[in-house]
Amino acid sequence: MTVLEKNLTAIKLTRPDIAESLQHSRIGTAYKGITAAKTGEPVPLFASGQALQSLYNPTREAERAVTASVGFMLFCGLGNGDRIKIFLTKYPHSFCAVTESDYESFKQLLSLIDYTDLLSDNRVFLLPPCTDISFESALTAAYLPAIHGTFGYHILRTWSEYYKTQIKDLPHHIEHALEKIKADFSVQVHFGKIWLRNIFLNLRLAGSVTPQYPQTDTTRTALILGAGPNLEKGLLPLKKHRQRYTLFCTDTAFPAVCAHGFTPEFFIALDPQHISYQHSIGAIPKETIGIFDLSAQTATARRFYENGNTFFFTAGGHPLVQTAALFSPFPQLTTGSGTVAVAAYHAAQALGYRHIECSGMDFAYTGGKAYTRGTYLSEQYAGSAVRICPQEHSFVRLMFRTETYSEQTELGITYRTQLLDSYRTAFKAEKHCTIRWQRSDFKQFPYAAFLASFTQDLKHNERNSVTSLLPALAWCQTHRKEDFTDMELVSEFISEYTDT
Repeated sequence: MTVLEKNLTAIKLTRPDIAESLQHSRIGTAYKGITAAKTGEPVPLFASGQALQSLYNPTREAERAVTASVGFMLFCGLGNGDRIKIFLTKYPHSFCAVTESDYESFKQLLSLIDYTDLLSDNRVFLLPPCTDISFESALTAAYLPAIHGTFGYHILRTWSEYYKTQIKDLPHHIEHALEKIKADFSVQVHFGKIWLRNIFLNLRLAGSVTPQYPQTDTTRTALILGAGPNLEKGLLPLKKHRQRYTLFCTDTAFPAVCAHGFTPEFFIALDPQHISYQHSIGAIPKETIGIFDLSAQTATARRFYENGNTFFFTAGGHPLVQTAALFSPFPQLTTGSGTVAVAAYHAAQALGYRHIECSGMDFAYTGGKAYTRGTYLSEQYAGSAVRICPQEHSFVRLMFRTETYSEQTELGITYRTQLLDSYRTAFKAEKHCTIRWQRSDFKQFPYAAFLASFTQDLKHNERNSVTSLLPALAWCQTHRKEDFTDMELVSEFISEYTDT
């Protein structure tokens, strides 16, 4: 077996996608070979004859370069691997990732030096080349602040000089990835604990029912209903042509739609917060089928259960949800866009609807209104209104709690925010979904068996179980005051939510 074959075999075990890309790449010409330093270590030589590292003592050079004590280090430029080995030895509890300039040069290095020990280390994450379109997303997937802690990156100086043109945008790509990681971490810090609670309680409920694949008439048009001010206008055609439509109603719009005398075929909820329950506090038509993400507010799903409605859970992107779905399948549903509108649209597609329309998807305060009439908040604000603080004042506080900008429309002044714009963009970009739900996805969840397996893995600190708890660990890092480690505290939460 050649050196290249050995290295590729090691890469296949953890990153088969990168191994495949390397196999389909040509061997580059950046290097003319390797030479031995005075201390005996192999040193790659560029085609010009310039050494990539010190020809006197590359190990000492690496020791001087690697001084930052961080939980996660990104190494840009593989070199002979000395820098990475020294980092892992010096900081045995840290992790690192490695990227190269391009697949061709990387493949050439892999044909010159045996990196198998390094590539087989479970603390080393191999990333696509920093010039590849998937680099940023791979970095965001590898670096997990809740587990790894602080971040740093090291660029091999001679390597950066040689690839100066190709990698000129590398610092920007790293910073952009870190911004995404920071934003995601902030969301995890906010919702981590409540997600954990909801998921375990919903998994228990999923173990009590046998879900059925919905009977649908896909020759109809699926109508996705949001709670925007234009909803009332969009409901007008239903009065004459109700039989043409199957209604997919988001949780916020549900009371308003019911108040207009319509019974939605489907109710969709993703929100983990208690306010989601308020949208279903009124009478629930028996014909309405509930669709709940496993991280959604569990009180809402239980209300459907106690009311005798058909309902089922779906698996979104939360790592604990995905772990449970590996144990026993759930219908998959996109939840990462931030808006339930995308999830409702995808649910219609997953059930086989080809013709889909939308109403109430304003993603703006149209005509100066936050929601359509009949929503939970509009009713609450109306009920609490007094002469010195009318309903309008409550909506104004809601709309202008963040920076807004306005535009004149045919319906009057419409206000927009950066967050609402991001929802609009996500909705337009993520409309198309290729997932089709299968009848085999609709099974009673084996809750007891899953819980026994998960808690056993947790006791042995299995990586998969730890990774599935990342959002909760993020919450602990920011909120905990007790004299517990983050993992001990999360384990206490799990015991509380599962009665184990």
